[in-house]
Amino acid sequence: MDGPKGSRVIVEPAGDTPLVWITVTALGGAAADPPGKEGMMRHMAELARRGTRERDRNAIEDAVDRLGASLDVGAQRDSVSFSATVLGRHVDELITLLADILAGAAMREQEHEKLLRETRNSLDDVRDDDSLLATRYFDRSCVPGHPYGRTARGTETSLTALDVEEIRDAFRAQCAPQNLIIGFGGDIDSDRGLALAERLVAGLPAAPAPPLPDIEPPPAPKKRRIYVVDKPERTQTQITLGHLGPRYGTDDAVALTAVETAFGGTFTSRLMQEIRVRRGWSYGASCRLYRARGPHWFRISLAPAAEVTADALELTLSLYEDLAAEGLREDELAFAKSYLEGSIPFVLATPRQRLSVAVSNQIFGLPGDYIHIEAEKLAKLDLDQTHAALSRWAAPDRACIVLVATADSMVPRLEARGFGPIEVVPYDAY
Repeated sequence: MDGPKGSRVIVEPAGDTPLVWITVTALGGAAADPPGKEGMMRHMAELARRGTRERDRNAIEDAVDRLGASLDVGAQRDSVSFSATVLGRHVDELITLLADILAGAAMREQEHEKLLRETRNSLDDVRDDDSLLATRYFDRSCVPGHPYGRTARGTETSLTALDVEEIRDAFRAQCAPQNLIIGFGGDIDSDRGLALAERLVAGLPAAPAPPLPDIEPPPAPKKRRIYVVDKPERTQTQITLGHLGPRYGTDDAVALTAVETAFGGTFTSRLMQEIRVRRGWSYGASCRLYRARGPHWFRISLAPAAEVTADALELTLSLYEDLAAEGLREDELAFAKSYLEGSIPFVLATPRQRLSVAVSNQIFGLPGDYIHIEAEKLAKLDLDQTHAALSRWAAPDRACIVLVATADSMVPRLEARGFGPIEVVPYDAY
């Protein structure tokens, strides 16, 4: 519903809980990071949480702890958010704190430098985690130049370019009420939610929302590319492969949601049965269509032992080629539709979950009840529609393939199977 100063307010009431969930979401997200300053939106949100003109970082932490509450920040591709949980009897005090952060974030130089050091240390954690490393390199390489391909966390180089004054300006722009989605769930009703939203934006100028970032991707590469992210002494290989997929909310995305489920979304899916159950090559094998405001990835992931990596990659590509050529079977589509229909009540079981779904729909530019619209489309989905969507989007011959492995031993194995050309990149180069 329409909120104060042009904001949008969502309320998901539930009288059977003493808790209130609060979210304040600004549209834009990591896709709005200026070129060469990747990580800026994430840094901005984290820095705002660390002090206002009235409270330093310790005072904020003390206030949250005293209320027995939680207050977290997050930066996604299309949004940045503050999320809180608090007992209903303490919601007024938490709203006062959140309003102070939105209107009076101090962005102190000392905290800025401290946060930069912490983020650089977290980059070491990414390099230590092979799954995160594969994702990081895949995002960068899948469609070069795509806004979703730039890291939300930043790089050593981009973090150095961040300037506190520019971050302050960005935060003021992002917090324009017209750019905010304010959500409440739990022990609260609509009138109370609107009153609290009024307090949240009271100290914000009624400025227009900043333009949303352009998320139309550049043309995708037209040939298969293989990257080995070279990391010493790997006995297991993280494999990520895929390509661009349709924007969430389109009919093709609905069709590929069924494909995602049948091909790699459950234990009985093709990938899991062939890779794990029949051969024991990887504990998991899955595919995922990413949900976002713009076209995002259709991605397959598995983690076989190094000695069977070439076999597993060859079989995975063969299975995907068969899917692209022949589509789903009737029984697979029926299972996927039944599974997805049955999962809806679990997705909407709590006010917190309903709030999350409603806010996500707003971020993606979809109707608030889109989950039910999608369910109706899935119920009517047939094999012809899934085959048509696969013909437009499935591209095993143009997939980006990233393997985190030890190059000296892995590259010869891959080349012996006819994979190539292969580009080797150091694991700590990004």
